[in-house]
Amino acid sequence: MSERAFNDADGLMAMLERQANAWKTGDFSAASADWHPDGVLTAPGNRVPYAALPETIRRFHSEYGDLDVTITNAFASADGSKLALEWLWTVTRRRDGARSSTPDAILVDLEDGKILSWREYFDTALAVEDYHGTASDGGTLAKGDASS
Repeated sequence: MSERAFNDADGLMAMLERQANAWKTGDFSAASADWHPDGVLTAPGNRVPYAALPETIRRFHSEYGDLDVTITNAFASADGSKLALEWLWTVTRRRDGARSSTPDAILVDLEDGKILSWREYFDTALAVEDYHGTASDGGTLAKGDASS
């Protein structure tokens, strides 16, 4: 078990709050210390390597606001190397004020106590983020979309 394994409730919740706050504020700096340099975030239609996270989060924040993230369930494996959580992601699209709440299940693999893989699973059908559109067809770039 690594020295930064998230097998205690306080450490796990603090890390999850740092990750949520990055998306809320558009600033990845406090959350970046939790990530492995080879870390990757994946979500429906998106794959974002660690190096692209700061810009992805900044761009998301410029297009979506009033984000509320409610952690509803979180736990770590016995050795602290794997995490599972659920959170409710409620956000407003800035261009038209549309708002949605999306339940999100996330599985995380850690290496040396750092996020190596953050995999999100959620239904995109009712989310205000346009996971199906592209910038060229008037859609917005989705959370985690590293393309521009």
